[in-house]
Amino acid sequence: MNIKQVLERTARAMPQNTAIVMGSQRVSYREFDEACNRIANAVVSLGIKRGDHIGILMGRTPEWVINCFGVLKAGAAAVLLDARTKAPELEPQLRESQARALITEERFAPLVSSVLPAVPLLKHVLEVDTDAYKTLLAASSPASPSVHIDDDDDAIIFYTLGVLGKNKGIVHTHASFTSALAALVPRMKLETDDVVLGLLPFNYLLGFGVVVLGPIVNGATTVILPHFSSKNVLETAEREKATMLIGVPASFNALAIIEEETLRSYDLGSLRAVLSAGAKSSAYLMEMLEKRFNLTAMEIYGLTELIIVTMGGVDDRKLGTAGRPVAELRVLDKEGREVPQGEVGEAVARAPWLMKEYYKESELTARVIKDGWFYTGDLVRADEDGYVDYVEKMSSIIVPSGGVKILPEAVEEVLLGHPAVAETAYVGVIDDYRGQIPTAFIVLKEGQSATVDELRDFCRQSVAEFKVPKQIRFVDSLPRSESGRIDRRLLSTVKES
Repeated sequence: MNIKQVLERTARAMPQNTAIVMGSQRVSYREFDEACNRIANAVVSLGIKRGDHIGILMGRTPEWVINCFGVLKAGAAAVLLDARTKAPELEPQLRESQARALITEERFAPLVSSVLPAVPLLKHVLEVDTDAYKTLLAASSPASPSVHIDDDDDAIIFYTLGVLGKNKGIVHTHASFTSALAALVPRMKLETDDVVLGLLPFNYLLGFGVVVLGPIVNGATTVILPHFSSKNVLETAEREKATMLIGVPASFNALAIIEEETLRSYDLGSLRAVLSAGAKSSAYLMEMLEKRFNLTAMEIYGLTELIIVTMGGVDDRKLGTAGRPVAELRVLDKEGREVPQGEVGEAVARAPWLMKEYYKESELTARVIKDGWFYTGDLVRADEDGYVDYVEKMSSIIVPSGGVKILPEAVEEVLLGHPAVAETAYVGVIDDYRGQIPTAFIVLKEGQSATVDELRDFCRQSVAEFKVPKQIRFVDSLPRSESGRIDRRLLSTVKES
């Protein structure tokens, strides 16, 4: 099936089910499907053809979801753009993706106008909150457009640094997502009566593929939370009787350490599970989350290029790991040989949901896909039961001047066991004379205290002396990307104040 068929099947079977919620706004599957059809027919009337690319530059709202699916129903591919983007980032993405139209909001008009001269293929800019857009849709048919879509047609283009650290378009087809959903939804036990509260941007793979697309398979409900705060999550989960939260470890870490007295003031009995992705989670904090919220914590490891590599589902998960392989997985050393069980190596995987390509970047594509296998650039290890532990990006290994490599996650896990530590990142801070200095950045829990010597002594109880941080810096927060991953590169360049 293609994505258009997935939505239409659900809309026919359960038209009255609530598809999307944000605040007081509620959209049924019938309303959702008909609104998508109007958008699809409208863009077709503008001359958009099957296979064309349409950019989406909007905030996280029901209108984002409806317009994205409208693009897909028109047989076009949606280019998902970050609402925080600046002109120097937006212009090359619109130009290189060969977008012929842009669906956006009026507030982005100055930004869009500034880049239009450099994007000659972009002929149409549709602002969803204007009278002109509403007039266009009013004249458009609510019937399903008669556009043929093959499963292997391009569906979504994500812009991300990806494996190679170069901003580029990652192309996924309709089949990429429908095959991934067939593996994902049963492991999540995502059913019709589920209410999924998403804590992620939609222009990221997890936001679109799981928060937006996942619930549609069985007619579940997606609840949109425009801005994250622990209070917003608790209030929305109580009001909408959310059954599942989907987010990054940073969000769940914040929820895990909420005061018991605060939790008791909310009725959160509907929650049954959380799904964490985007970065390695802490077994300690995920166990705390499970106990305090009486739910099951799941974890998924994937990349924008390869939607799922491993997953710990409702019935098969092990805290502190990213679950068992869902894709076909090999763990290789630098010479391309499989490492012994329990040893660290690069994750190399293949599955039907692998990206089609880096758009217009055949050389870069060939660097990461070899004989159908995707080289992730991630270090992992598998235990005796087949559960995979995500270690870190290969580039994040700390190599001090002595040359003995340090895996950051091992020391971070120890530090997180200290009662005063809320979050930590262990990186090699670059020094012009001493090379990489093993440095732990520490966020303390509110009202707690700890000294540098105390934390070093605490580490010495669990790790070898060479792994003990040479520097410890206390910070208010850790820098993160929008996907929730700690920005280790930024931390590695932080100089002492």
